[in-house]
Amino acid sequence: MKFNYRPTRVEAFFYAILLQFLLFGLYFAHTNLEYFESVFVVEDGLVEWLTVVWLLLASGLCLKRFVTLQGKRPKFFLAMLLVFSAMFIFGAGEEISWGQRLLNVESSEFFQAHNAQGETNLHNLVVSGKKINKMIFGVTLGILVALYCLVLPTLARKYRPVMKLVQKFAIPLPRGRHVVMYLVLFLLVEINPSPKRGELLEFGGTLLFMLMFLNPWNRRSFQLEQNPHHHNKRHHNNGPRNNHKRGNYRPRANHNRNQNSKPATSNS
Repeated sequence: MKFNYRPTRVEAFFYAILLQFLLFGLYFAHTNLEYFESVFVVEDGLVEWLTVVWLLLASGLCLKRFVTLQGKRPKFFLAMLLVFSAMFIFGAGEEISWGQRLLNVESSEFFQAHNAQGETNLHNLVVSGKKINKMIFGVTLGILVALYCLVLPTLARKYRPVMKLVQKFAIPLPRGRHVVMYLVLFLLVEINPSPKRGELLEFGGTLLFMLMFLNPWNRRSFQLEQNPHHHNKRHHNNGPRNNHKRGNYRPRANHNRNQNSKPATSNS
């Protein structure tokens, strides 16, 4: 099945935002590394808060579908929408340490002792001298994203049982253009020399996942069914055109020409 690489207007708008942040970040990281790390990707800065916005938008989208599709989809399908919504909320809460810095709340003794930044979150916890962020949210998450973007869409398109599982678990499948933009994101972040380049990867990754959930390849699974009467009406109105295709429709020009070609009467 062919991929459609032409983005919608909404996708093009967000792609432009993503590329601007990536290119400006790349420029500042090469020309003024201190500005990049202390201003551009600083904690509680614009990049971090936009990351939270993308996650909250994706969560709200799942909740909206949960409400809209009540009685139209199986209960397990609806439950998975709630699971995805909760996952996005969890990601947003982790990103801002659950509002700790915003509310000026001190961390408990446990997080002060076991968190690399002394903050109230899980992704910066240190276990046996290793950060969970690198073990789970780094390598493991990267493998899962690769499987989701590259392997799952291919298998779902080729094998019906895989597609049935995708539909059952309410999994939105990324489109080809989403995968291409994710590869662009990864490459532009990789050539960034700053050790804080991961902030841009989180920013772009959450934005692209929001677009994948907004406009997936299997979008009809998350929409209400179309009105069948509208389809029948449109099919009925195509009657003359269908007759023409079948050869039952005689062009008017031929009819007039047959009338004008009557045998001439003799005057003798």
